[in-house]
Amino acid sequence: MDANQNQRILYAAFENDIQLPILDITHPLFNASIDEQAYHLNCLKSARSIESLKKMPGFIRNIFVKMSNVDNSYLSGRRTLLYKLGPDLSRGIKIGFRDKWAVKQTSFMGLRIRLRDLCRRQSNILLPQLGQFPERNLCFFNIAGGAATDSINTLILIQESNPELLKGRKIEINILDIDTYGPNFAKRCIDVLKQPRERFDGLDITVNIVQFNWSQPEALLNMSMERSGWIQLFSSEGSLFEYGSDSDIIKNLNHFYTNSRRTPGSQVH
Repeated sequence: MDANQNQRILYAAFENDIQLPILDITHPLFNASIDEQAYHLNCLKSARSIESLKKMPGFIRNIFVKMSNVDNSYLSGRRTLLYKLGPDLSRGIKIGFRDKWAVKQTSFMGLRIRLRDLCRRQSNILLPQLGQFPERNLCFFNIAGGAATDSINTLILIQESNPELLKGRKIEINILDIDTYGPNFAKRCIDVLKQPRERFDGLDITVNIVQFNWSQPEALLNMSMERSGWIQLFSSEGSLFEYGSDSDIIKNLNHFYTNSRRTPGSQVH
């Protein structure tokens, strides 16, 4: 691997052949986009604002709520990726005024902090499992995974910690989503990262895109059982918990838990 690996920015094609950076949480520009103290202060300020809003007359409160909610749509995969990249890694990408403003806001720093912390947590879960079971393949199930930045960066952290743990085994990233743009970008990212002298050169990594409705999670259990004996990690970086109903969240978590008890080496996160 190149000695300056962490300094370079690699790109992959998103929709309509737009080139976007491959998000690497170990890149210095990603780390520079996180200010823990500023984010903490912003959270405290937001909490105070919410308390102040509660004390306002109802008709005034409704005006503020309508102003803050432009629409009720999902945050698109491309927009989510831009906000995770941060102001420096996204520099040079043609985006609208709203996104140029948003990507610099402290409030959206939370997306980068959450991604970083989740990847660290997942790599810490997998490292001992991979060491204990060198003969087992590795499988990610990423619900509403979009560009699967958490799965890809978890592999990056493992590769930086102990690259031997990823060699000689099949690795699957199964992206369960109704969207196609984000998952297709994830597949192109892996293709770039598997090129000679790049991070995943020589690794057997496959990205599978699965149309999935989290209101009908039964298919997830079947997919998991087909990979019985693999090290399996289930995750949903925010999506299921931000947009799913309580009943959907419970049903999916129950499927994860049930199968983790049946399959030695499985982990639920």
